[in-house]
Amino acid sequence: MISLLFREGRILSRTRARFTASCLLGGLLAAVPSGCSTASPSDSAPAPEPSKAAVAQFLGAIKRGDDDAARGMLTRVARAKCEELGLSMAPPVSPAATYAIGESQVASDSGDVVHVATIWTETDENGFSTSENVVWVVRLDPEGWRVVGLAMKVFENAPPLLINFEDPEDMLAKQERVAVELQRRARAAAAAERTAEKPAGESSSRE
Repeated sequence: MISLLFREGRILSRTRARFTASCLLGGLLAAVPSGCSTASPSDSAPAPEPSKAAVAQFLGAIKRGDDDAARGMLTRVARAKCEELGLSMAPPVSPAATYAIGESQVASDSGDVVHVATIWTETDENGFSTSENVVWVVRLDPEGWRVVGLAMKVFENAPPLLINFEDPEDMLAKQERVAVELQRRARAAAAAERTAEKPAGESSSRE
């Protein structure tokens, strides 16, 4: 899902959706064990709750590459913003990608905002699987339950990244910051690896 969010900067992100329950989001993220399931929608029991069903429809559309259907599961405001900026909600994904719907928790006093935990798994051509925990924020709109944003852990030592599809400009800025940080960490890891290897190389050359 990280690759989905930051692939070509296509998907979006602020907070008319009341992203205020950071502890709740953190609890849901921690409650879904990473990599515990690779069940596809056809393998899983149907989500009994309307909010979960909305997330299942949204993720199913992303998996199929059906951009119109994916946009249709967004809130009206988010859908209009996507169309205005020409943003795709269903970039190409691996045919082997799967998802599983986990727990849900009500996130507003009025009960019109729900957080739904999921696991998105992608498998590369070598058979290596990567799973990401993603909490989707859904809101009860006039059309029914619709996706308004998400929260996910990008870095272990940082709070969850909060993304609001009703504010694409903010999300694109967050995408850029995360991309820069990913590159910085990759460079730091490479430098640390070179430093660790250097003494061994110097020792062998003296011999």
